Amino acid sequence: MTAQKVAEAFTLQTSGAETPDSVQPAAAPGFRHFLRTPLPSQRFRAFGIDPLESPALQPKLRGLMHRLSRRMDAEIRWPALDKQSTERWENPFIPSGYTYLLQFVAHDLVHSSIPLSIAGTLGAGTANARRMPLRLETLFGSGPVGSPHIYALDAPNDDRRTKLRLGRMRWKENEPASGCPFRDIARTRAENVTGIDRSVAGVRVALTEALVADPRNDDHAVISQLTALFALLHNSLIDIIRRQESDSGPNGQFGAAYKRFLCAREALTLIYHNILRRDLMRRVLHPAIHAAYSGPRPQFIDRPEQSDEGFAIGDWEIPFEFSHGAFRFGHAMVRHEYCINDLSIHDLNNTLEKTSVNDPVNMPLDETWMVQWSRFFEINDTKPNFSRRIGPYLSDGLGNEKIFPAFDATERVGLLYRDLLGAGIAGMWSVDALIAEIATKRPHFIAMSRLLFDRDYRVSQLREWLAAAPAYGALTAEDIETLSNDPPLPFFILFEAMWQPQAEGLRLGPLGSIIVSEVIFGALAGDPRSSSGGSLTDQLADLSREYYPTNFFEDIPDISSMAQLVEFTSEIAELQQAVPAFL
Repeated sequence: MTAQKVAEAFTLQTSGAETPDSVQPAAAPGFRHFLRTPLPSQRFRAFGIDPLESPALQPKLRGLMHRLSRRMDAEIRWPALDKQSTERWENPFIPSGYTYLLQFVAHDLVHSSIPLSIAGTLGAGTANARRMPLRLETLFGSGPVGSPHIYALDAPNDDRRTKLRLGRMRWKENEPASGCPFRDIARTRAENVTGIDRSVAGVRVALTEALVADPRNDDHAVISQLTALFALLHNSLIDIIRRQESDSGPNGQFGAAYKRFLCAREALTLIYHNILRRDLMRRVLHPAIHAAYSGPRPQFIDRPEQSDEGFAIGDWEIPFEFSHGAFRFGHAMVRHEYCINDLSIHDLNNTLEKTSVNDPVNMPLDETWMVQWSRFFEINDTKPNFSRRIGPYLSDGLGNEKIFPAFDATERVGLLYRDLLGAGIAGMWSVDALIAEIATKRPHFIAMSRLLFDRDYRVSQLREWLAAAPAYGALTAEDIETLSNDPPLPFFILFEAMWQPQAEGLRLGPLGSIIVSEVIFGALAGDPRSSSGGSLTDQLADLSREYYPTNFFEDIPDISSMAQLVEFTSEIAELQQAVPAFL
């Protein structure tokens, strides 16, 4: 089907009598909708009814999402790959470290006090606190002044704070004579006015508080180790700058610390952006969509009230279709167990429960939880843990009732139900309407996929899959019809990734890739320093000269992958001989 015919067909589909006055805007600060707020007829419906306009539908919607989540409990029978020594469900193109880099990025884009699935309705509690995207607020918080608890004193004779706190790891066995002990995030105990103390009297103090800017960065052992990795790199950048500073004396310490922190933070942000642009997105996106957005001046279709000059503070908002739709795909990449290092393999349940909230008496993390990064990224020709292939199935551990307990009458536990329900009550575009809207702007994107341009085919494939495992979910004929004609967006993104020819769960399909590209590459393009072009080394040189007479970063290589970031951190933080192994 030609792109012109696709555009013409979808233009006819989207014409109607509704006016913008009939639109019900989202009532959650910091969020918006992709492209524009959909008209009521363009929103997701369950059994033909808009959940936003009919709150009485919620019990039926919850039941439907419950049954769909049960259907998605059936493991996918993936086709075999040519790659040797991998399980069929493994994705040899995406090591599992990228699963958690995606989670870190999600934390850097969205921070809400109450999940939408729990709140049950749009409102102030579901507001997104992030107003500047991908600026490492999830790591740095509000800086040394606004978030002093996450920063360490610089030196015995300098009470300024420019380094991020790290914590000592714990040894289950005898501590070796050498090795870097500061491998965990910082953790501490806290007095409680209720008198509750979770310590084991006379044995171990309970470290209930994780000293991090974003408490979600202690959601499990791997994300806390990734947070510690970025903190180690920031602190090493501080050391690089400090060694080259002129001695300004006691009266100049404040100004020196201020410049040092800002310069190191910007340097880490540039490295982070380079990895997102050149490594992470390349792995997860459909190749044709990646090619369209990864160039120097991509043509965006989702730029509401934003100029190419960047975002002003407070301007930026994230689309529900990304935060509660497409970007949930990372949950499908989570493995059932991880080889953490040479000492240990931990299943997903243990990994999720290893936090200061859930296991404070066994904090800090011991040597069996110190991540050996060659197990998570492609380093030194080792075989890492690979992520799961992307499709409508989540590992059993994400149904952990302790971490994701039931919260409504369905009594459904787990993360999957929360993802589906949150999408159902966010007032998002229906899949049909979203495809039609994109087709009017980028018909060649839609024309590349029969699952997108041929609605009858799309409905038939969804219907066939939904009905294929009747032992799971107990979907009724009515359920199957409503879900195949109007699938929730996060489910369809996973289905598309599984079904798309030449993808088969190895990457996102075109629709998921478009939404992710528009937000991630759009945020990078909106950052003046990151969007300036040139190599990372040139950007770092320009940055250094803004603060100092010379280029303090001339020895930093062009870090364009997570493997290179880990190797560089190992070198400058002197962790090559660390015990347990860092690489």
